[in-house]
Amino acid sequence: MTVKMTCKSTTRHAGMKALDISGNYFRETAFPALQNKFPELVARMAVGLVGNGSECFGYDDELSRDHDWGVDFFIWLSKSDREMIPQVAAFKKRLFEETPPEFKRERSEYGAWIGVMTGDDFYKQMIGFPEGPDEIMQWRMVPEENLSMAVNGCVFYDGDGRFTKTREKLLQYYPEDLRRKKMAARCMALAQTGQYNYIRMSQRQDWVTVQAVLTRFCDNATGIVFLLNKTFRPFYKWAYRRLKELPILGDRIGTLLYELSLIQGFSDDSIRKRHGFINHICSELASELRRQGLTRTEDWFFTSHAEELQKSIRDSFLSSLPTQNE
Repeated sequence: MTVKMTCKSTTRHAGMKALDISGNYFRETAFPALQNKFPELVARMAVGLVGNGSECFGYDDELSRDHDWGVDFFIWLSKSDREMIPQVAAFKKRLFEETPPEFKRERSEYGAWIGVMTGDDFYKQMIGFPEGPDEIMQWRMVPEENLSMAVNGCVFYDGDGRFTKTREKLLQYYPEDLRRKKMAARCMALAQTGQYNYIRMSQRQDWVTVQAVLTRFCDNATGIVFLLNKTFRPFYKWAYRRLKELPILGDRIGTLLYELSLIQGFSDDSIRKRHGFINHICSELASELRRQGLTRTEDWFFTSHAEELQKSIRDSFLSSLPTQNE
């Protein structure tokens, strides 16, 4: 049986990556051993490295290697094979001891657990729903960063395709009405922070609040780019890095946000320069909203975009919520 990777290659990230070395160890060492030990079970299991940790996003680097880094992978069994978890876990432990990889992951006190479990339990633990959310209310319950962790990394092997079926369902992204609701809330926040309160709080010389306004503006500008790309935004630590990889406005907005972050001090010139970047970012986002047919308004103020998005929502519950509430 040939192992077929069910994820995209991580070769775009230079250097030695845990996803790559874990996949290699699985294919060359673990998979043949699993076939020999559990020939019938293998057809119903899945194996991969997905979830919490920089390595699951392909963002591990030299700094990542001081803790919780190296070769490891989940083995996901079907729920009908739950009673086999202890045996498979013992097998995996023994395999790593008898045929140790060059870089074996050692879990620290606060490191993410990687082991043997059912696929249903993995998704339930990660997003609360064993087969993924179905209704809009279920989708709203799941933190976006958890959805991002549920579809990152790589599935090295999936015997019966069940694990990948749920993964592919999640990758279809939010229901469209919920995406529009989230965009409406982001647009309202962009208007309130960057377009309105930045200048007013600067005029009041309330520099603490100015910093808070800028942070919220950057967060919402980042968030709406992910929504425009139909991609789940990861944990804040990796949001900017992932943003820069997105095909729609990712590099453009990422560069503008970076340049905005470099402006120092609160002189009149600094305040003016920041305002220029805010307007530029809003202009880019508004153009993309119109290009995708999400809004038509030519109004510079993002409240108009928020209201137009809100009116396009057909779900009665979502449309009844205030525009700023996603």
